[in-house]
Amino acid sequence: MSIQDTGSTDVPVSLWQAALNQSASGITVYTAVRDINGRIQTFRVKLANRRAEQFFGVSSQAVLEKTLDQLFPFPNQLKTFTTDIATVVEQGQALHRELFFSPDPTHSGAWFDLGIEPLGDGQSAVVSSTDITALKNAQQALLGESILFKTISSKVPDMSVVVVNYFQKILFANGELPGLYVSRSADEVLGKRIYDTILPEYQPDWKQYISSALDGEQHTFNDHWGGWRCECYVGPVRNERGDVVMVICVYRDISEAFRQQQTLQRMNNDLQQSNRSLEQFAYVASHDLQEPLRKIKSFGDLLSHQYAGQLDEAGQDIVHRMQSAADRMNALIRNLLTYARITTPAGLAHQQKQDLISTQDILNDILADLDVIIQERNARIRSNLTLPMVPGDATQLRQLFQNLLTNAIKFTRPDQRPDVQINGQLVRGKEVPEFIGIDRTNEYAQISVQDNGIGIAPENFDKIFGLFNRLHGRQQYAGSGIGLATCKRVVENHGGTIVVDSQPDQGTTFQVYLPMHVPEQIIP
Repeated sequence: MSIQDTGSTDVPVSLWQAALNQSASGITVYTAVRDINGRIQTFRVKLANRRAEQFFGVSSQAVLEKTLDQLFPFPNQLKTFTTDIATVVEQGQALHRELFFSPDPTHSGAWFDLGIEPLGDGQSAVVSSTDITALKNAQQALLGESILFKTISSKVPDMSVVVVNYFQKILFANGELPGLYVSRSADEVLGKRIYDTILPEYQPDWKQYISSALDGEQHTFNDHWGGWRCECYVGPVRNERGDVVMVICVYRDISEAFRQQQTLQRMNNDLQQSNRSLEQFAYVASHDLQEPLRKIKSFGDLLSHQYAGQLDEAGQDIVHRMQSAADRMNALIRNLLTYARITTPAGLAHQQKQDLISTQDILNDILADLDVIIQERNARIRSNLTLPMVPGDATQLRQLFQNLLTNAIKFTRPDQRPDVQINGQLVRGKEVPEFIGIDRTNEYAQISVQDNGIGIAPENFDKIFGLFNRLHGRQQYAGSGIGLATCKRVVENHGGTIVVDSQPDQGTTFQVYLPMHVPEQIIP
C-alpha cells in the first residue's frame, strides 16, 4: 500500500510507519481478496504496526502481503473475524466487538477489543486491536468473587449485607434489612443513596458511621430498631493498593439469641434464689432441726436408763422405737446436709480447687472406715486401680466412693458373702458414654465398682439417682435414699458421668468417668 492510496502525497511512508508504531493499539490495514464472482474470500495484510504483533503472534514485517488464511490456517479462528471485516467493507459501517483470539492451538490466546473502520474504497478496512486480557481476567475474578460473596452472604442465616460505594450509593444488598431502613426489601434500596433509605431519626448516626468507614475506620456494635436486635459491623473495603473504595455494612439478627440469653439469665437468677434457699435450709437443718432431735434422744436415754424399771415391756419397746426413729431422722438430716453442701454455690466452689488426688489413697481410707461392716459381713474387697493422680476435690470424691462401696456391701442377701471388685483405668473420650459436656478429645479415668448383690431392674436405672428414691423398704435395707443422688452430683461437679449396668439377682456395676483435664465449662 502506498501513501497515494490514502489520499496523502506529502508524508513519507516511513514517517507514517513510525507514527503508527507509537500507537498503544495494534493497527492493521486489510484489503479484500475476491473470487472470479466478486465474492470476498479472505483479506490481505497491507500495513501493520508493532502493536499488531500481539494479535498475529509474529513480527509486523512478517505479516505484510499475507492473507488471513495464510497467517491463521485454522478455520475456527477466522470465521467470525473475516465475516466482521467483510461486513464493514461491503456495508461501509464501522463495527466494534470483543474477540477471544489465538494465532494457533499452541498459544493460550488473548482477549482483544477490536474496532473495524471502512476506508471508503469498497475494498479495504483498518482494524485497531487492544489486548484486554488482563482486564477480562480481572472482570472474571471480580465476577467470581461477587458470586462467591453473594452466595455466602445469602446462606448465612439471619444476616443481611449492604455495600455502599464512595458516592454513598448502594451497590449490593441482600436479605431482610433491619428496621433502621425505610424498606425491609433489599431490591428497593439498590442504586439509592444510603442516607435516603434510612429512617430520619437514624440518619445522623449512620452518616457518621459511613463517613468514618470511608476514612478507614471500623465500627462494631449492637443496636435495635423496629423489633430487630442487631449485631452490626460497618467498615471499609480496600483494593489491592490499600485504598478504600467501598463500605460494607453487615447486620446479624440476634433477637432470638438475646431472648434466649434473657431466659437463661432469669433461670440463673431463679437458680441462685434456689441455692440461697437451700443454703438457708442447710443452716436450719444443722441447727434448728437437730437440736430437738438431740433432746428427744436425751429424753429417750433418760427413760431407758433411769426409768427402765418402771416401764413394762410395751413401754420399753415404745422408747426403743422412739430412739430408732430419732437416729434415722438424724442420719437423714446429715445426709441432706451432705447433699446440700455439694449443691450450693459454696459446694460448687470446690470445682475451682482441683487437686491431684490418689484414688488408691482414698480407697484405703474408706476401707479403714468401713472395717467394722466389712468384718461383720465377711465381705471380700478386691481392687485394681491402674490410674495416675486424678484432678478433683478429695472430700467430694471420698463421699462418692464411700457411698458406692457401702451400697455394694449393703445390698446383698443376708446369707450371701459380699464380693466387691474395684477397677480403674484410663480411657479415651470416644470410649465414654455420651453425656452433656463430654469432651471426646480428653482422657477419662474409668472407675468401676462391681458387686454380686441383689441387682437393679433396668427400668429403675434413672430412678435410683433421684433424691429419696428407694427401691426397697427400710426394714430390708436401711438408708435415706440420698446416697446415689450425692454420687451423681459429685461426678457432675467434676465434669464426668456415672452409669449403671445391672440385672435383678445378678449384681450391679457402677461406672464412674472423671476427666483427666478439668473441663472449662464446669468452672464458675
